Parts: sequence; C-alpha cells; structure tokens
Amino acid sequence: MHDDTPGLFDVSGSGQTHGRFEPARLTQARVRRSVTKTDLAAEVGVSAAAIGQYEAGVNSPRADVLERLAKALDVRPGFFGVGRPLARIDTVNAHFRSLRSARVSDRQKALATATLLWELTFALERHVRLPEPDLPEIRPGSSPAEAAALLRRRWGLPDGPVKHLGATAESHGIVLAVRPLGEIDAVDAFSVVIVDRPIIITTPRRTENVFKHRFSIAHEIGHLLLHADSGEHSAAIEKEADEFAAAFLTPAAAMDSALPQRLDLAALDRLGRTWGVSTTSLVRRMVERGRTTESSARRAYHRLSTVYDAKADPTSAYPGEVPTLLRKAAELAGDHGAPVPVLAEALKISTAQVRDLLGEADKRPVLRLVDSD
Repeated sequence: MHDDTPGLFDVSGSGQTHGRFEPARLTQARVRRSVTKTDLAAEVGVSAAAIGQYEAGVNSPRADVLERLAKALDVRPGFFGVGRPLARIDTVNAHFRSLRSARVSDRQKALATATLLWELTFALERHVRLPEPDLPEIRPGSSPAEAAALLRRRWGLPDGPVKHLGATAESHGIVLAVRPLGEIDAVDAFSVVIVDRPIIITTPRRTENVFKHRFSIAHEIGHLLLHADSGEHSAAIEKEADEFAAAFLTPAAAMDSALPQRLDLAALDRLGRTWGVSTTSLVRRMVERGRTTESSARRAYHRLSTVYDAKADPTSAYPGEVPTLLRKAAELAGDHGAPVPVLAEALKISTAQVRDLLGEADKRPVLRLVDSD
C-alpha cells in the first residue's frame, strides 16, 4: 500500500497544520451529513464565514467550538485531529450511476462515505490481512469485451456463469458495500480507487433485484478497469461499462451456443436464472449476437414491463449477493484483540457508526412515544 499519492495525505490545502486541527476532516464530516456551512454555523453558534475559514485552513476552531462541531456532526472531537490517514474527497475520482439526477452535493456526500469506508479498511488492515487488489492492467484502446475476457482469465473463471460475483470480487481485493438511499441520494452505485484499494458502493435500488445488483457490480468493475485514470463522465463511458458487464457475465462465445435461435422470453427467463442475469439483458444480447432485431427487442421490453410481477418472481425473496468481506474482517480483528470499539476509537466515530459501515443491521427495537390524548 502506498502513502505517496499526491493530495491524499496532505494535512491541509495550504500545507499548514494550524495546531492539531485538520480542515479536510471538517469538510468530510459536514458533507457526509449533508449539512450546509450556514446550517452548521447556526447550530454551532459561529458565522458561516467562520466555518468556511475552518475548512480552508485559515483559522482553527477553539476547543469549545470543536466540541460543538463534533456533537453537531456526530463524531468524536478527535475526528478533526491530524495524524490519521485521510483520503481527501477533493482528490478522489469516482464513476457514478444516475449521474443526470445526481447533484454535486450528492456525489460529494457519496465520496465522503467512500473515504470513511476506506479508512475503516485501513484500520482493519492493521489487524487483518485483506485480499490484495487483483485487477489486470488494460492496454489503452482495448474494447470492453477484451477487458472482460482478460479479467476472466486473470481470475481463473470458467467459461460458464459467475456463480457469486460479489464474493468473487471481494476475494480479489475489491471492497463492496451497500449504503442506504438516505445517505447517498440520487446515486444508485459508484466505484472509486483510494490508495490502490478499489471500492464499489451500491444502494438498495440495486440490491432489491439480484440480477440488477450483479450487473451493477460488473458495470462498476468495468469502470475500474477501463476508466480508472479518467474523471470523465459521459453516456459513452457508461455504455462501455455496460458492454463490459454484459461481456463479463455472458461471454459472446458461450451465448452463441446458449441463446435460442428466435426470441423466446420463456427460454430467456430460464437461461437468465442459470447465468444470473435478467431476461432484459439477454434480449439485448440477442440483438448484439444477431439473433433478433431492434424492433423485436423493443416489443419484448414492452411485454416484459407489462407482465412482470416482482412479487411473483421467486428471485425477489433472495437478498442478493450481500457483501461480507469487511464484516468477516472485523470478526477476525475482534478475535485478535481489536473489537469494534477499538476500530471506533481509531476512526474517532461511534461504535454504532462502525457497525453500520460494516453492514450490520441494528436489531434493537424502536421506541415510539404514543400521544395519550
């Protein structure tokens, strides 16, 4: 793991430490909570200009203000201190789905979550060795299909279906996480590499259907391989990632022998359950492999949209390919003297927040006060 990535470990944009306060930490915590500078200033009892000066590294907050900032942003006061690994959100490039509807603040909030997840990964690796990232280098100009074939060879995957894409990706060093919609608004999924560690984050909009979730993971892996050094966001970039996902999950040679000769939705449904992809995806593959026309595909899409019943679909009861790498790493760390409270202390956040980042559901009953009138 490198620690010389430009900008990632800068103490502040100006290079000044201003005591023990890290300006970028305040930005990270504020953005992740979706709090404006004005609203935070009002809650803390300072001016919005003061918040801006804190984040710019011009001034540092007094001890009493720091305590109020920590309370308002639900972190420990030590969260704002220097000396811990920090992935600044303004140095990280990511590829987002639902980009058209995502505001800049949505993307920044998502990145703030990704940087905290990376910090958790970093803290875990002090106690547990995680799988090394294992993504091949793709030659410039390679097609999505070529990249997909190269990754299959690199990971030693057989020609058939990828049986558990989530577990396969995690075993090759990709950190997967599912974050709630309220935390990452208008973003369905995104991927990022922070200090050599690839991270893919999805939301319940993707995990509600296992086929959609698998395709989303493959789509983001396509970004990691094809667009790792590009901060560009465009329809062409998204199309390439889609083409990679299709080629990775349903290789052309295998599909040429498996697809029906004519458009048969029942046959495609059966085939999709074997390969772990949606019928809609296989209809698209039929077009790409010259088995049907665009007009026939459009009619098939319309029919699928009108007859599909999510409640009647047996796959709807399947929880999807739930990420397990971080949770298992935390269990191992706990067995070797670093339970969740130790991780929380390292990150300077609450144990509840650490458990949430690990994907552990809070099973405590909710207390609701009922009006007696």
